[in-house]
Amino acid sequence: MTNGNKERLVAAHNQFLQEMLIETQQSLGFARSVKEMKFLQNKITYLKQRLKGIK
Repeated sequence: MTNGNKERLVAAHNQFLQEMLIETQQSLGFARSVKEMKFLQNKITYLKQRLKGIK
């Protein structure tokens, strides 16, 4: 894998994680139970940590 391909792959993965984070944050407002809310909060935390690790 060339360096340019690796950078594009990382950028695409970063974009995917950002989109997942936005969708999860929006879903949090529609959570119907505490269990679902906790799950979404944990997912948001996980995605934020992954995004920090990539940059």
